[in-house]
Amino acid sequence: MKESWSLARRLVLALTLGLGVLWLGAVAVSALVTMHELNEVFDSALQETAQRLLPLATDDLEELAEDDDRAIGGTVAGHREYLIYQVRDAAGRVILRSHDAPLAAFPIPLVHGFSDMDGRRFYTEVALENGFAIQVAEKAGHRAEALLDTLIWLASPLLLLLPLAGSIIYWTVGRTVRPIRAVREAIRARGGSNLAVISDAGLPSELAPIVKDVNRLLERLGRALEAERAFAANSAHELRTPVATALAQIQRLGAELEGTPHQARLQQITTAMRRLGHLVEKLLQLSRAESGIAMSEERSDLAPVMRLVLDEIGRQTPFAGRIDFDMPPAIPLMAAIDIDAFAIVFRNLVENALLHGAATVPVRIFVDADQHIHVVNRGPAVPAPAIPHLTDRFTRGTSGAPGSGLGLAIADTILRQAGGALELHSPAQGHDDGFEAVIILG
Repeated sequence: MKESWSLARRLVLALTLGLGVLWLGAVAVSALVTMHELNEVFDSALQETAQRLLPLATDDLEELAEDDDRAIGGTVAGHREYLIYQVRDAAGRVILRSHDAPLAAFPIPLVHGFSDMDGRRFYTEVALENGFAIQVAEKAGHRAEALLDTLIWLASPLLLLLPLAGSIIYWTVGRTVRPIRAVREAIRARGGSNLAVISDAGLPSELAPIVKDVNRLLERLGRALEAERAFAANSAHELRTPVATALAQIQRLGAELEGTPHQARLQQITTAMRRLGHLVEKLLQLSRAESGIAMSEERSDLAPVMRLVLDEIGRQTPFAGRIDFDMPPAIPLMAAIDIDAFAIVFRNLVENALLHGAATVPVRIFVDADQHIHVVNRGPAVPAPAIPHLTDRFTRGTSGAPGSGLGLAIADTILRQAGGALELHSPAQGHDDGFEAVIILG
């Protein structure tokens, strides 16, 4: 089955990644704009430097001899220069230079304007009156370094802001989908014993119509279940008295026909009527189970209920001496379940074990350290594919013993209502045959 996906997780990831992508896109656009502005600023700086230095240099250089070579770098301490320059005469000789400028002339022509070579940006300014020229150069990588520093400062906040934004988005999405979780829990709490409508107060407009549709469905389902329960309960109740009356009349007739050829046929009729009476009783139990009788807010001690049920079953002739109950008298068994509902569960499981188990081996009943109640019989194992369906209505085992097929269904319904569970094992745990029912109390 395909694994379900989380709406909240998808929203958080999409919004966080989208924010990151938008931020990086903004950084890329900023880089283009910054590069354009940097080029304009640095070009202007080159031009401004050349235009300011050339008049100052030419006024002083007109008094120097033609073979005099003055380098500013020879008179001041070394320092880092982003801009270097050379002043050249009309013949192209370098007659003045900055500290880091080479002795040899720059490999570009003495032509007014900007030029590029070897990754460097040059600007040449020529004095028309005396032929002197100045060439200012920007060192290679200066602009790239400035742009990189700018991009780092633009992108570095993303390392802090993206986790922060992700946390804010996670918190916001979590609060936004909280009503969805509340509706989910409300729907999960609904079942055959609780079909109350779900409140739509405070729900967002996107979710309120869904809740209203669910409530309409719950109402229709409630009416259908109520009609089914009423029919089963009323039918069973109405059948109870006629069946008991008919059975009493048949027993009286059996006494009158004792010793006649009709006695065997009358015995068959008696057995059939008893099975019908048993089925009517199970239908009444099922009706009570589906009405929600198991739910209880108070915790009760179930140990006396177990002893009372076992004492009553043990008095029946077919089951006398066939029960092995292992539980110390002083140990309580506390659980939040209606004691009458628990008695129905326990009786059904014990009777089921007695009817379908081997008559020569007692049914073992014990409570483990986790306060789980185990009912274990011995006999042929139930095929594994059939075990999950044993709690379905009117599903019988393979032993051929008489039964209505409702006992395990009733027990499972009541335990689930009380927050517990019914586990079925065959073969019984620790054996290679038999059947084991485990009551897990909520």
